[in-house]
Amino acid sequence: MGLPPTYGILRRAANNSLFCKDESVTLSKKPDTLTLVTGLVLLILFVLSLVLYIMDPYKQIQRKFLFVSEATMSLAGEVRSVPFSNDRERNIAAYIEELLLGPAALRLQSIFPENTRLNQLKLEDKVLYIDFSREMVFNLDNHPLTPVEIKDLVVDNLSVNFPGLEKVIITVNGLEPDFEIKE
Repeated sequence: MGLPPTYGILRRAANNSLFCKDESVTLSKKPDTLTLVTGLVLLILFVLSLVLYIMDPYKQIQRKFLFVSEATMSLAGEVRSVPFSNDRERNIAAYIEELLLGPAALRLQSIFPENTRLNQLKLEDKVLYIDFSREMVFNLDNHPLTPVEIKDLVVDNLSVNFPGLEKVIITVNGLEPDFEIKE
């Protein structure tokens, strides 16, 4: 009993004698220059995209916003995406700027009187200093909230979204107004 006839073909194929007529052709185990360059370019593109993803300046975070319902004068909330940064002070400033824009829903009332702007914001340890423009207290015509209510809503919004703040000091044009209700 001998070997099957295909055995010789398989042996020659293993020696490349059947498929390679030219004995000078050998299989190289070293990658050619084009393969190396392509691999290097793909690696660089991967690393670059990873770095850009990590340092994405357009990161967003969901924040809660408390406004006043026009119909019931009770608190109502909205959830919005706002820019996110690794800097807590910058996150708070972006949040306040979004709060100044007012609600997206027409049934809700803005906390701030028209044309109120954020002048300055500073976070020192766990104390937040916010300075608003004078319109916050002097542009209250046709605005349903008092300065005390505005201040309280700002503090409530901040405490919901930025836990850990121990104190919020609100000033108007650099001066600390008397927010106490006088009888």
